[in-house]
Amino acid sequence: MTCPTCHLEVAAGDDECPRCGTLLASWTGAQQEESPWSRPSSDEPTLAFASPAEYAATHPAPPGAPAPGFAAAGPPPPAWALPQQPVRKRRLALPVLVLALALLVTGGGVAAAGYYLGWFGGGRGPAALVPGTAVSYLQVDLDPSLVQKASAWQFLRDLPQVKEAVASGRPDPKAIAWKLLAVPGTPLEDVDYARDVQPWLGDRFAVAAVPRQAGGAGGLFAVQVRDEAKAAAALRDWAGRTGQAWDVTIRDGYALLTEPADTRAFLGQLDAGPLSSNATFTADLATLGDPGVAAGWIDLAAAARLAEDAPAGPVQGRAVVSLAFTADTMTFGGRLIGLGDTGLTGAADLGALPASTWAALGFADGGSAVEKLFPTMEAYLRDWLTGAGLDEADLAALLGRSFSVGLSSSDTAAEGGMPDVGLRIETDDVARARAALEELVGPPEGGLPVTSRVEGDVLFAATSAPYLGELASPPATLGTDPAFVKALPDHARASFSLFVNPVPVLRLTGWSGGENAEFVGALRGIGGEYVAEGPGSGSWAFRVVRD
Repeated sequence: MTCPTCHLEVAAGDDECPRCGTLLASWTGAQQEESPWSRPSSDEPTLAFASPAEYAATHPAPPGAPAPGFAAAGPPPPAWALPQQPVRKRRLALPVLVLALALLVTGGGVAAAGYYLGWFGGGRGPAALVPGTAVSYLQVDLDPSLVQKASAWQFLRDLPQVKEAVASGRPDPKAIAWKLLAVPGTPLEDVDYARDVQPWLGDRFAVAAVPRQAGGAGGLFAVQVRDEAKAAAALRDWAGRTGQAWDVTIRDGYALLTEPADTRAFLGQLDAGPLSSNATFTADLATLGDPGVAAGWIDLAAAARLAEDAPAGPVQGRAVVSLAFTADTMTFGGRLIGLGDTGLTGAADLGALPASTWAALGFADGGSAVEKLFPTMEAYLRDWLTGAGLDEADLAALLGRSFSVGLSSSDTAAEGGMPDVGLRIETDDVARARAALEELVGPPEGGLPVTSRVEGDVLFAATSAPYLGELASPPATLGTDPAFVKALPDHARASFSLFVNPVPVLRLTGWSGGENAEFVGALRGIGGEYVAEGPGSGSWAFRVVRD
């Protein structure tokens, strides 16, 4: 029979569920048959409740209690008038609740509590079917947490494919992905999703790079399946269509695809321990919080050792990435861990630029980076610097402690001309930086129409006087724009950042967005940032914001 609480298949004759402790004696065979969880997973579960009259006939009201009713409006029915479930003893109910609350309150939280409470669909994740020796890993979960699913549909709601899926009544992200994959001219163009794929395809997928015994790395693909026999037959057929040999191994609800030369070795490494038991991998991935609909990990040092063209210098550290949604934001981001000293510690705050700026890029510590990296980059920079009449010190002064460049609309831009360009440079040698800039742009009569101004240790320059005035004394800044703040929430601490407001870009380019015009027209900001969090570590994110 099936446990009514956690839905575990329990051996006949057991008095209680071995997983959750629910007493099964009071849960009769008739109740078990009627339980929606006893139906095949392919059916949609339905719940039936007695009508108010039927229920009141068998559950008399306490003396003086009002008559029961389930009116469309008004206060909820009294507790005595609601259907009562059999009282079941749940040994783990309190510990689960306490753990979930503790994780949420302490910020450990949403991802760990969600996994423990089953928000991610439960079951075995693809990392358990990947060898623990893997040097890189990427997973896609099309049945993520309830919050992620709702947010993704809301963010993508204007796309034609999503509208079509929602209109069908049963939106299936796998069906949408299949339409994009099996396009005419591909080996899978004649495969019908509803007939040939949907009955066996699961929701989770992964690809990993696994070391080969002879050197280098090979690929391993893990595909969650619902019907192992149908999955094996379909995948072997598809592998044959590609013209490349692939072994298909079914294990623990997943199909593993490997090249024949790698199969035995990779399965042996998997038997020695999966990636999900690799403490470094699990700790790194946990720093992402909710892994969203996709997440990845790479051991940069191990991958560099396996690369055919290995970098000349030592490589260290690891990286994790994820793709996640809110109702109005899509974020592709991650963390860098243990890279060593990158030299990125300062901040270049694009939020200080004028609010009229619709595209900007900034970075910090450019001057010190020149001093550190010039010996290794001299072969590439020397000729350019000599031709521009500059030297290493000039370039370091020009890049300074913080360097920001912005584009702003202007009258000429509205008429199809070039937009205004402006610079904001914080530097230790502002006089040298100004002289280097004038050398680069050329004399006023024959070069770019650039004017500049110095205030303290900040150099402002622009191609128009109005934008130069805004740079030096902005009436309003980008930091007050809600779309900018959502795209770059850590702009004040970012060592590198970029921002684009799509609205002026679309207007200036005349691009309508094509079939995706409604979705593109709803976009309000695109931003990327890197925030240093210590020597060799930091977080980065690329965000798209819509209304």
